Amino acid sequence: MADRLVWAAVMRPQMPLVYLDINHFIELARAMVDPSTAHRGYADLLGATRRAVREKRALFPLSGAHLWEITAIKSPRQRQNIADIMEELSGFNYLLGRTEIAQLEVEAGIEDIFDEPSRLLPFPLVRPTFGQAFGMRGGMSIRNADGSDGSDSARLEMGDVEYEQFLRHANYTVERGMLDGPSDEEVPTLRTQYGYDPEKSREGAQSRLAFELDLTERLAKDSRWRRGRLRDVVSAREVAHEWLDTINRVNEQRARDGKRQLDSDDDTRRLMAAMPHTQVAISIKTRYHRNPNHRWDTNDITDIDAASVAYAYCDAVFTDKAVRAALANCTELRPIGTYLPRTTLDLSAWLDGLPALAVPDMLVAASSAASLKAQR
Repeated sequence: MADRLVWAAVMRPQMPLVYLDINHFIELARAMVDPSTAHRGYADLLGATRRAVREKRALFPLSGAHLWEITAIKSPRQRQNIADIMEELSGFNYLLGRTEIAQLEVEAGIEDIFDEPSRLLPFPLVRPTFGQAFGMRGGMSIRNADGSDGSDSARLEMGDVEYEQFLRHANYTVERGMLDGPSDEEVPTLRTQYGYDPEKSREGAQSRLAFELDLTERLAKDSRWRRGRLRDVVSAREVAHEWLDTINRVNEQRARDGKRQLDSDDDTRRLMAAMPHTQVAISIKTRYHRNPNHRWDTNDITDIDAASVAYAYCDAVFTDKAVRAALANCTELRPIGTYLPRTTLDLSAWLDGLPALAVPDMLVAASSAASLKAQR
């Protein structure tokens, strides 16, 4: 891991970003519906999160992992309750997806290696649409039959007020529908007529799980690596399996633009060592692989994906015990400075201690997420 990390060129809200694991949203939903059914401390945390949102002292963004995990909840009523609290706390704001964060880190990292002035326009770290988590523009648009933009003609026909109301309602319906998911009655029609197939999203996780299980088998055959340079092994596999295509794509674009490209293994290692979210993922994976008793499953893949972006780019991360232990015990990650509350009481007190901002919805450009955290 590099002594100096190179951050993605992103714009972020001035208010602190707080990432909540799906398990905490589930408990907050229970506290909202019937406090007696929630675990201890969640009723108080519900009040603290609501105060922070109401007073514009914190933002609780969602991620693609939340959408993936909520589909695994079978009860439509429970999904609706979780969606209620997610909507209330997030305002449908989502973090930029892991793939997009990685590309921005690669672009910024290569510029840093060649000591080039940054020509990247900062990209919003959060936006109020699920599309943000998947590299999509998101939001509703109106098209004519030939595919051209039909917004002007629709506005002229409907009038400004009705047109804006229609768009707000349409956007809300889509965003809320992504959290609610289809009802049990709707699924057969969606499958047969529209190709609805949520299982495909799990195939990618299964493939990546198999990659980690392969390393587990290799380490079982030669345990010396667990006592030695295991992080180097995990790092090499991470670049080969996860980000080599991204690096090559950025290199190809630089070649078309007449710029220098990475052309040595040393440059590639230097690039990877300075990518914040990638280093978080590598740290967690190394810790898990060093433990011969760790049993990998697809939840690990989802958790690491979410935690890698959240820990690198949010101000506080309230995750499950296993991920928190991994993050807290990776001493190399501590300079990032993200707050890792241990209990609901810890997070409630931290939220209540946040100051209100004069211009809470203002976006600021940031070359270093760590510097913004330090300012707070």
